[in-house]
Parts: sequence; structure tokens; C-alpha cells
Amino acid sequence: MIRHYLFCLLIGIAFSPVYGQGVADYYRAPDRGTQYNRLLTRYGGPNIRDRWYVSLDGFVRTDRAHIDNSFNGLIQSDLVTKAGIGAMIGWTSRERWSVEGGYARMPIHTQVSVRNGVAPLVYRYTNGRDAFILRGKRLVLSTSGPWLRSGFWLSGGMWLVPNGGQSEGRFSLIGYRYRGRGESPDTLRLLSQTRTGTRMTTMAELGAEYNVRLSDNVDLGFSIRKFWGLGSSIVTDVNYTVNRTLAQQAQLQGTGTGMNYGVTLRYTLAIQRNFPNALEVRGKGHIK
Repeated sequence: MIRHYLFCLLIGIAFSPVYGQGVADYYRAPDRGTQYNRLLTRYGGPNIRDRWYVSLDGFVRTDRAHIDNSFNGLIQSDLVTKAGIGAMIGWTSRERWSVEGGYARMPIHTQVSVRNGVAPLVYRYTNGRDAFILRGKRLVLSTSGPWLRSGFWLSGGMWLVPNGGQSEGRFSLIGYRYRGRGESPDTLRLLSQTRTGTRMTTMAELGAEYNVRLSDNVDLGFSIRKFWGLGSSIVTDVNYTVNRTLAQQAQLQGTGTGMNYGVTLRYTLAIQRNFPNALEVRGKGHIK
């Protein structure tokens, strides 16, 4: 009798995991959502038809105003380096072509240095700082094979710079020049007036960017761009007088010509793909 009870107990212990699991557990499907997202992130690049995104740009920009007369080295135009920020919205086609537009807080400068024998006197002026961009981009080299997750892009664009025609500032300096003993000194004056343009001006842009896909929705880009100003956004006029008689004139024209070094963070708002089942990926066949 004891052996009979022990035999029944061992049989019950052996079959208890089967009863605990239940019939439904034998037919439970794998988590296709996780597999789906993993395949989209890794292999979905070539099958993306288009995407809409927004981006935030942070950059360091350099520009220098053109000067037409230095008064024999008395004044000069300085290179100005300033940080800026911008926001864009864009559309990408098949991960190879892109068009984007937006706004940037990006001042254009004139900076005058006056040499006085010790430390130069520096006067910096800026325009209204607003600029609007329309840019096109093309992928020229993928560094992630056919999946197009990272690579080098070339870009070109046009900037519109509104100007209000306001006066931005002025300076007045007085010096003396002695020609000989017993003679009264000459009075030398530098008078300046700075104003922004009365009409909208433009800038042309050519750049290169390396873009990295951090996830299916987030990209990080590093860029370098060259700007050519096509009109004067801010102008500084300088008059050089001797004993109140106008001797020479100079003009500094801030057009925006310079360089831009930036970092861009993009977030994808919407993606459209070419295949109906994301598990059917190129080179992988039909995954069940």
C-alpha cells in the first residue's frame, strides 16, 4: 500500500509542470512587436520612401566685413566669431535627397579696430540677427552599406536676411599730430556711422555634413558650410578728417560672407515605407 501511494505521488510531481503551463502556452506566438521594431531599425533604410523631420541646429559662425580703405593701416576689419541657433523642418526622399527650410538666429557683423599705438579700440555692430533658409541636400557616400543609416551629404541653399534700415551706432575719436616745434598741432578725427540695409539681402551657401542615425527616429549631424553674401546687410561708414577738412573715407560692408561649423539633432515625425510587411526585408526573405 505504501509503495502504491509513493508511485502515485511521483507520477503527480512529474506531470504537475504540464498542468501548470496550460494548453495555451504551447501555442503562444513570439513577440512580433519587438522583432518588427528591431528589423525596422537595422534593415529598414533601403525601404523608406520618405520621412518628415524637425531639427535643432547649434553652430559657431565666423564672418568679416569687406573694407575698401584702411587709412594706411589706421583702421582694419576684424574677423568675428559668434555662436548661433536655428530650427528646421524637412522632408527626405528615399534616404538620398532632402529639402529643408527654417529660421536661424545668425547675426551679420561689421567690426572696426582703430590702432592707437597701445591697444586697438574695437567697435562691433550687428544687423537684426534674423535669417531664413531654404536648403537642398544629397547623400553622396553611405558609410553603413545599403542600409543608409549614416553617410556624407552635400548641401546647397539660399538665405534671406531681412533688414530694417535702422541706425546701429556711431563713434567719434580725436587725435593730434605735431609737425614741428612752434607749430600748432593738426586735429585728426575719425567719425563713423553704422546702419542696416533698407532692403532684404541674400546669402548663398555650400556645405558638407556627416549624418549618423542614432535610432529609427533620431539623427545626429556634423556640418561645415561656406557662405557668400550677395548684398550688404550692415554698413559702417568712416570719415577721416584733418582740421575739420575731409581727407579720406572708408566703408565696411557686412554681407555675411564667412564659415559655419555646426551640430544638428533631428527627430523624425513620420516615415512612409515601400513594403507592406516590414518583416519582408531585402536579403532576408519571408521571416515567419
